[in-house]
Amino acid sequence: LPAQVLAVTGPVVHRSSPHHGRCGLVLLLQNASEQRFLLKVARGAYRMQEIALEYEVLKLLHGTEIPVPKPLVHVQSRPLGFLLMEHVAGRSATDVLREAGSRDDRNRIAVAVGSMLSTLHHLPVGTVSWQECVDGQLLWAERHLQEKVMSRAEFRAKGITGDPVKELERLRATCPEPGVVAVLHGDFRPKNVLLDGERITSVLDWSFTDLGDPWYDLATMFGYLDPAGQQVFLNAYGLEAVDHERLAWFRSLSVYLTV
Repeated sequence: LPAQVLAVTGPVVHRSSPHHGRCGLVLLLQNASEQRFLLKVARGAYRMQEIALEYEVLKLLHGTEIPVPKPLVHVQSRPLGFLLMEHVAGRSATDVLREAGSRDDRNRIAVAVGSMLSTLHHLPVGTVSWQECVDGQLLWAERHLQEKVMSRAEFRAKGITGDPVKELERLRATCPEPGVVAVLHGDFRPKNVLLDGERITSVLDWSFTDLGDPWYDLATMFGYLDPAGQQVFLNAYGLEAVDHERLAWFRSLSVYLTV
């Protein structure tokens, strides 16, 4: 472990790897005083820039209405990057939804995540052009294609069964009408939300944060809810009806970006 990390944690007496995150390795560290920390380890320039972004986002959001882990240390030592955060208690909303015994239980979780996403999307962003945001996302999508960041198997797994190049051309040709601009989480789904009962204790994994259309985040979350849960989630967010065309367009775009 880097000296900068150990300077904060002190000697680490126990470490485990509860899961592998998208960026690489995620370690749970514990020191002699039984304090717990979460350490993300990323390899390579692409993943290192993701956790560098996450560090900056966490610094901005910590202490706001959006509950996030407190960022402690960010270290880059090529080819590795390290991001140390406080450990936040809670259970993944994925597990809580799976174990929910009734519709009412699932609805309460849908209300919590819908309200939280609405709070995020109402943070002030200043004067930003919607078209500029979407054009930037399309450029990143093209870059990911050219650099083969994703395999065709991954595209198929995420719902694109045809040619990804042609699908991206279709997205460019059918761009929605401009809408509002919001702070996007970029990968807002149950596994990135921690719960204590029905209370959200933390929103995790901010390495895909961006500015753009709110339907980008809404489309991601919709894929993890059944139709009844989607409506409850949407109502808690503050909308009554689904814009299905916009939802489908941003869902397809997200496949190219959340990699």
